[in-house]
Amino acid sequence: MVSENPVDVVTLSPDQLLVLIVRAEKHKQLVWTAGRVLKEAALWKRVRRLDYEERKKVLKGIASQLQALASQGILQRRVERQSIGYGNEIGFDYVGNDSRRT
Repeated sequence: MVSENPVDVVTLSPDQLLVLIVRAEKHKQLVWTAGRVLKEAALWKRVRRLDYEERKKVLKGIASQLQALASQGILQRRVERQSIGYGNEIGFDYVGNDSRRT
């Protein structure tokens, strides 16, 4: 039996993350945090079952991807920390026009 890494099961690729943000933004404007991404991607319950270190790894990975989108001008980082999802997270607003929009 092949065992999957639990962190890999709840990880989004950068393209999947961008598609998720663009689709959600068509309906409502959101503040994007790692916790918000997990909720919008319906991965919240899976992540909650991970141990602390695995959850931390997932959240840091998503936060890093959000920061990468900000450096590309697709998201804009908020000055104040946000308490969405896991609390006291870096928040981002969607501002970009990206060629991969769906």
